[in-house]
Amino acid sequence: MAATQQLIPPPELSPPSIAHLAPDERARLWAQMVDEGDCLLFESFVRRSADEQSARVAMQEWLERRDADATAAKIRMLRCRSSVDQADGR
Repeated sequence: MAATQQLIPPPELSPPSIAHLAPDERARLWAQMVDEGDCLLFESFVRRSADEQSARVAMQEWLERRDADATAAKIRMLRCRSSVDQADGR
């Protein structure tokens, strides 16, 4: 029987349940995960930069470009929706 590739990890590799956590504990866990993600991202800029200050500048510029791109994409989607709504008479 050929081995199949599985996209969903088996149960023993799944993350622990957060069902038992109170809402404030879930929010705290989410914030911690966001902070850790930001640290990983910053570390990648540090590895590619001459020093920590240039890494901060590079990351800030990247964040600003990402935000600008995301905003532009949202505007395009809203414009497309607006033209569809007008065509449908909404």
